[in-house]
Amino acid sequence: MKNIIIVDMQKGFMKKTNHHLIEKIKNYLKQNNFDNIFFTKCVNDCESPYTKLLNWNGITKEEEQELILDIPKGAKILSKNCYGLSCDNIKMFKDLGITEMEICGTDTDACCLAIAFNLFDNNIKPIILSDLCASSSRNKKIHNNALEIMKRQFGKENIK
Repeated sequence: MKNIIIVDMQKGFMKKTNHHLIEKIKNYLKQNNFDNIFFTKCVNDCESPYTKLLNWNGITKEEEQELILDIPKGAKILSKNCYGLSCDNIKMFKDLGITEMEICGTDTDACCLAIAFNLFDNNIKPIILSDLCASSSRNKKIHNNALEIMKRQFGKENIK
């Protein structure tokens, strides 16, 4: 079973450093036959940890939250208001019999990393597609450092 989760590819997160991901991810989806495709969508609201703990008010407008990629038929959109996935999302993956998941999108050092840990902690093997991830920090070193953390935590064979 081949599964992918595309993290937070939203208009409000597209910056010069990660805009290149749009075409790369589109092409990757066209070239592969997935059993399950998931998109996460960050929705920053007044109850989110971003607002409450960080006093960050980005991605609050609908146009910022809009996904920037075409959603393939049958793909599921998972709304979230934090870095990682909900228990309900993980339960859905388990109910679908998912044992491994490819991860791509933005930010390598935040949501992609958190989701990789969520999956791992629930016995779902995370496979990070490093060329299809980026950081909006505009600092390549931060992206690379996050990949190094994932190599150490999940095994270098799971970073592609």
